[in-house]
Amino acid sequence: MSRFIQCMSFSIIAIALVVGFASGQEAGQATDQTEVDSAEAIANRAIAELAAWNNKEAKKILKNAKGKYGSTPAFQTAWALLEIQENADENSKKLDRGISDLEKAGKMKSFEAVASYYEGEILYQNDKRDDAKKAWQTAADRAAEIIATDKNDPTAQFYFGAASIRLKEYGDARKALKIALREDFDPAMVHYQIGLSYLYQEQWAKAKEEFDSGLEIRPDFAPIYFWRGMAWDKLGRKDNMLIDLDHYVRLAPDGPDASRARAVIASAGG
Repeated sequence: MSRFIQCMSFSIIAIALVVGFASGQEAGQATDQTEVDSAEAIANRAIAELAAWNNKEAKKILKNAKGKYGSTPAFQTAWALLEIQENADENSKKLDRGISDLEKAGKMKSFEAVASYYEGEILYQNDKRDDAKKAWQTAADRAAEIIATDKNDPTAQFYFGAASIRLKEYGDARKALKIALREDFDPAMVHYQIGLSYLYQEQWAKAKEEFDSGLEIRPDFAPIYFWRGMAWDKLGRKDNMLIDLDHYVRLAPDGPDASRARAVIASAGG
């Protein structure tokens, strides 16, 4: 912020110089924080697209931001997730590099909770359950540290909630996720996670209601269709389960549960 000061004496000039120097420092700090906030917002947007299994849009967001934010932990976390998701079915160098980059991003404190949460997800998918639990605990701990200083931080509340679900702390998870929703974190992602918390507790109707809310906001959020299909099955509506699984396969033909969904559809004669 520029200041126009009319100086009438040497002492006033001296004061103005001191104030100007301090203001310059504050402006620099504010600019740095703005950069961090902007990088986090872009990363969150891209990760929301990845969560919905919309890799193309996520890649577009990140490519447009790479020149400005490519060196930030937030961007590097999202980019690593993109590489992992794009190469999920390949034993490739790109997949290995993505996992390595995600682990590095997890060591950068400003986005450690996010990176650690997704590291846990990947470890779990690769049957490394104990390592996954450690990563989720790290995510919850780092998010809790941020919440201790800013209880309304939406990203911290969301990842504390998501990690807490994986750690089977469902009450704490939903409390945090509701704060994230109130503070304008991506609502489809929040409803998805709350739905999962109810699903894991075998509260099928409540899970379905949350999944319904998520799909009302984002009808292209592929994983919600899969898990709502599981809820429909438990509610005795196999017809609706098959419809949802079909939606999932169409939206995410290479998704982590696509083979399972196809098998269920095939067994039903679909």
